[in-house]
Amino acid sequence: MKTSKTSPFNREHQVLAALLKDMRGVAGLTQEQLAESLKWRQTDVSKVERCARLMGHVELRHWVAALNTDMIALELEFQDRLQRLGIAAPSPKGGLRLKRQKLR
Repeated sequence: MKTSKTSPFNREHQVLAALLKDMRGVAGLTQEQLAESLKWRQTDVSKVERCARLMGHVELRHWVAALNTDMIALELEFQDRLQRLGIAAPSPKGGLRLKRQKLR
């Protein structure tokens, strides 16, 4: 999806990218060290942190794990930052509920 520089999606991506960079700093890792842990190039880490590359959910899980934290901590901090900037959380449409099923 292409977004304009002023779209709410782009603002959320920028907040997420800044958060990921801050979390890396708190973890005491350089871009090179994080890239090595993820088996990425340093330039890919840089692109994520500059909001020039988006990650999928699975990639994000690996990034967060490499920082020795979890997705819940990431989400809580992300929501807090969005709220402080006045960016409203999206409202669920239709109340979709997923049933838990046993995996075979």
